[in-house]
Amino acid sequence: MNTPHTEEREFGQYIRHKLNLGLTQLNEPVVSRLHAARQAALARQPAAAASLSLAGAGRHTWAWCEDNVRPFLMALSLAAAIVCGNYLMSAQRMDELEDIDSALLTDDLPIEAYLDNGFHSWLADTSSQH
Repeated sequence: MNTPHTEEREFGQYIRHKLNLGLTQLNEPVVSRLHAARQAALARQPAAAASLSLAGAGRHTWAWCEDNVRPFLMALSLAAAIVCGNYLMSAQRMDELEDIDSALLTDDLPIEAYLDNGFHSWLADTSSQH
């Protein structure tokens, strides 16, 4: 598949080849004038100065982020999911324990059980153990 860039390169090579073929048919004064014109054009061409370029900085930054930040964010999100899951499970367990405690406390106990001193000491012992 030829891209526009490849087609341009092939066309340039074709033109260069045709010009080189025609160069053999030129006489010496024309060749020397063409050479002088080329040298003058090159002299007017600004020299390429070495300088820093940030053209590839975006791609390098993105590659660094893919290599370093993405795994960190994945691990962080996994840890957050585990912490949230643990919190929700413990909250659910606390709700279940509250329901059990409420059921025990609202159970139909005879009034004598509340008046019994042994019941109060048993209740104090079990509450101090928890």
